[in-house]
Amino acid sequence: MEAVLQWGLDFIRAVQSIESPPLTFVMRFITFFGGEPVYMALLPLIYWCVDEKKGLRLGMAVLISTWVNISLKYLFDQPRPFFEAYDPSLGIITEKMGGLPSGHAQNTLVLLIIIASWIKKKWAYVCAPLLCLLIGFSRIYLGVHFPTDVFAGWILGGIILCGYFLLSGFIETLLVKGGIRAGIITSALVSFIMILYLPGKEILMPAGFLLGLGAGYCLNRRYVDFSAGQTLGRTGIAKIIILFVRFILGITGFLLVYVALGKIFPREGGNVNLFGFMRYALVGLWVSVAAPWVFVKLRLGEIGSKEQ
Repeated sequence: MEAVLQWGLDFIRAVQSIESPPLTFVMRFITFFGGEPVYMALLPLIYWCVDEKKGLRLGMAVLISTWVNISLKYLFDQPRPFFEAYDPSLGIITEKMGGLPSGHAQNTLVLLIIIASWIKKKWAYVCAPLLCLLIGFSRIYLGVHFPTDVFAGWILGGIILCGYFLLSGFIETLLVKGGIRAGIITSALVSFIMILYLPGKEILMPAGFLLGLGAGYCLNRRYVDFSAGQTLGRTGIAKIIILFVRFILGITGFLLVYVALGKIFPREGGNVNLFGFMRYALVGLWVSVAAPWVFVKLRLGEIGSKEQ
């Protein structure tokens, strides 16, 4: 293994031989698009403004992928290239957790390939893998991952994609057609399984958010019935304005709920993990049912069909 990691160090040094301030700026920009803030904004955007069912499916896939990635990082506990044991000079940026597998490589592959499968255009099938390659390369250039970390992330992402395309219909049946009780129980069961192995507080985000997203979707279908595709009959610029206001209002509420709960819930003590889990679950409920309810009440959205 050390021989493989030594090869990785040599590979990173070769890549960084072309380092320049403009290129580093570009790589930082590219790597940002593979990070958690981007897909945590993109998932609500799809749920609120495109299609709530697709938002649910994509959210479940990305959250499960994130959980798998964090769990394996703790399990393998592999140092990153810039850690003291290897070469600190390689770290153009820094990260705290272990490096294997690369979360940027894994999660962006899951996210972008699923979106490309919805678009069903040649340009989407070209752009999605290309962006995945660029994000993976940026992680190597910036010295935060060995090449093997990136390759492992892509392999795991591919496995999760296979599971998504095979099982997404089954999961949707449990959450939608099985009734509100079955849907909430399914979401709670999956979330419970995710926190059985709790190596660190980072696991609380995907587990809690998944519970809130899944349970909230069921509550939305039963009590609100918000449909992202309905825009009060508006078309053209008027439709774009409604969707824009919907997203800005929703994401503002998202941030307010997240920050407020962070201030209210204690950060230390015996129940800190419970409060952290509840925080992410409540944020998920905001995305999936509370924000849609607000949209409907403010005439920024309308109900769909309860026969879905």
